[in-house]
Amino acid sequence: MDQREAVTRAAAAATGGRPVVIRVARGGGRTHTARLVAEALRAAGRVIVEVLGADGTTGLPLAPFAPVLSSYQLDGAVGAADPSLALLAYTRLPRLLADPQAAACVVVDDADDLDSASGVLVSHLARAGASVVLVAADLVSLPRAIRDGIADGRWELIEVAPASPDEILALATARVGGELSAGAAASLLARCEGRPAVAVALLEYAVPEPTPGGVELRWTQPGAAELGRWFLDPALLAPDVRRAAEVVAVAGDVPADAVRQVGGMDRLLSDGVLREDAGMIGFARHLDRDLVLAATPPSLGRLRAAEALSVFSAVSGDDSGRARSALLAVRAGSPPPAGAILAAAQQPALTTPERAELLAAAPNDFAATQLLRGAEASAAGQLEAAGACLDRARALLAGDRTRPDHDDLLVRLAHELGVLHAVRHGDAAVAVAAVTSLLSEPVGSRTKDLIATGLVKWRLMAGETDVAAPDVDAADVDAAGAVGAAVIGAMIASLDGSRSAAEQEVAAGFRALARTTVAPASSGHLLELSRFLALVFDGELARAQELSTSRRDAAARAAGYELGMWEYAAAELALHTGRLDDAAVLGGRAVRHLAWHDFTGLRTTAEALVLAVAARRGQTGLEPPDPADEPDVKVALHLARVAATRSGPDVLVVAARRALAESHGHLGVLALDEAWMMCRSPGLADELLELGGRGGVARLLATRASAQVDGSAQRLSAAAVALEETGLVGRAADSWEQAARLHQESGRHDAAVRDRRTAAVLRSVHLLGSWPESGVLLSRREIEIAHLAAQRVRSKEIGEQLGLSVRTVDNHLAKVYRKLGVSGRTELRSALEEQPG
Repeated sequence: MDQREAVTRAAAAATGGRPVVIRVARGGGRTHTARLVAEALRAAGRVIVEVLGADGTTGLPLAPFAPVLSSYQLDGAVGAADPSLALLAYTRLPRLLADPQAAACVVVDDADDLDSASGVLVSHLARAGASVVLVAADLVSLPRAIRDGIADGRWELIEVAPASPDEILALATARVGGELSAGAAASLLARCEGRPAVAVALLEYAVPEPTPGGVELRWTQPGAAELGRWFLDPALLAPDVRRAAEVVAVAGDVPADAVRQVGGMDRLLSDGVLREDAGMIGFARHLDRDLVLAATPPSLGRLRAAEALSVFSAVSGDDSGRARSALLAVRAGSPPPAGAILAAAQQPALTTPERAELLAAAPNDFAATQLLRGAEASAAGQLEAAGACLDRARALLAGDRTRPDHDDLLVRLAHELGVLHAVRHGDAAVAVAAVTSLLSEPVGSRTKDLIATGLVKWRLMAGETDVAAPDVDAADVDAAGAVGAAVIGAMIASLDGSRSAAEQEVAAGFRALARTTVAPASSGHLLELSRFLALVFDGELARAQELSTSRRDAAARAAGYELGMWEYAAAELALHTGRLDDAAVLGGRAVRHLAWHDFTGLRTTAEALVLAVAARRGQTGLEPPDPADEPDVKVALHLARVAATRSGPDVLVVAARRALAESHGHLGVLALDEAWMMCRSPGLADELLELGGRGGVARLLATRASAQVDGSAQRLSAAAVALEETGLVGRAADSWEQAARLHQESGRHDAAVRDRRTAAVLRSVHLLGSWPESGVLLSRREIEIAHLAAQRVRSKEIGEQLGLSVRTVDNHLAKVYRKLGVSGRTELRSALEEQPG
């Protein structure tokens, strides 16, 4: 659970008389967690006895409890080193602190650093019934009595999860004064592993450099001394152990058999510095590897690369292993033949810098070299260099059509030309022309079918109509061709078809992907995106949210080029669910990350989404382009949202109908519903009813529109509940407001007040804003105070917890009562509990 939830749960357990252990990773904010627990308990009327477990490292018995013993005058009769002091503490202090009149709670920070005498005292306190909360990083170092108590349930164990990538990036934004670029963000996330204190320490050694794609970080690598609390210091390793660490650091990963060939590796594994995963051994922590590499001179690095290469040579590896061997041979100064280098450079297991390292050693007069270099330059935004490399690759292929890999390279060239023009240059029409021209090459029907399959997505981006998924006979194409066909089929089905059809295509694509190593590396990500879209449009928004969050977090930690795509997917989902604040943050990140790496052509769409979100939030700006002039229907939809806030819903209706005609039917339904929310037109409601069979979301929207047209407040309320349960909270709030209006018109004033209140709480809790109609909103501070007041927490205690004066708290409460139409805390509690979900 996150830190806030852990604090709330720990405070509740402690006030209920149950001892608690909160486990927080080193660098994860243990002291801050202990402080928050103490503040929550003080607000509940408890007297806090704070104990610093780190004082136990002094070696003096009971040193952490010295201030407590002194305050209770238990240390005056004996010296600190006198054994009788421990007996006095064990017998007297538990009785004093367990007394209900004392209302005391002991909060111990760094509990795993307690000396043995202090550990025994903590056990005595818990057995006596005193309220005790321990914050620790390592349970093994706790006294056995406490560990046994956790095992048998007498002590409650609360695990605090690492900070999320969004939390770490928010911290970094505050530190460096701007959002990080994708590469800088990934570098920070991989190194700090969700630990805020580590992130802060690393940022102190980074020089921020603002760029259009976000703030870059020029790392001034901190040494082991600065990070010694959390990470490895190579200088402290024994010679054979350090040598093993250097071999693994230079190699990146080594086969598990290396533990028998490299002395000292078993020690690193047993100490947790290295870990084995899927038959490979690597560093458990990214920054440990960085520190070892920084301490390894280049000449020694070449020697360690040769040693690692001998390890790989001793085992029969797969394509990934052979790619790693080729890379190590280059690093050792003895590069393998050109064919091996080029084969290795196409393996998805290698990172972008590793691939560039290999290609630098490849011969220039190979078509594959130019093609791969062109792809890397395109991904890096070096478009002129990318175009030159791809032109050179085409010329080399035309000059030697007898090469065994000629046709496969031509298919890859078609893909890269499409990406360069449609995605990087933003001109899908040029991409269609460039790829179509390759169909005139004298190649077999299989190659032409594969090129034509890839051409479909560029035709869709160019706004062509009547574009169908390719009809590919599995017998006529290899696995790579089947992957391409499935990617296109899944894309079309997820945007304009059924969830079952999309999932069939996705499954077929992954089956084919498992049988080939030459399909574009982006194929798996595009299949996952289609799975996400199919879940969204079928009403499985919670599962879709979980999928996008996990993929986005993984891409952020690894600097995956798919990061911008998942940021955009999350931003659009936030827009459709009404979470405009989230959509603004995610949309801005998507623009920055797609500027860094875009393989889907979504950057322009993301820029348009940011404009749409700003318009929905009431922020004015420059006049946007005319949606009718935009060839990409997704961009046109967002521009229409901007225009609709100024000139009315008609422009959004036109864009929605265009999306329905251009194989983006599900997006069209959502846009049509947005237009209906702006005008409540019976004609648009009829259109939504006709489109209700397209999937789960379309069905919900049709039901809601029907209820409103029929004037049924009861059915509209039921639709609001269903929309909220699905995750469409913005539309749910709107439905509650419309139900309240119908109740009011029918004279049912109590029902109208209840539904308006439900809408206000829903909008406020989810930070929805008030689009398309103005609704009552509570500020974030008002929400905090309302929930505390509803729990009967007094104004003085609320003020102490939130750092406010009593008068300020009471002023906020008065506004809350007025907005929700309640007269006091009893009604406030009922109002909050009435909220569905």
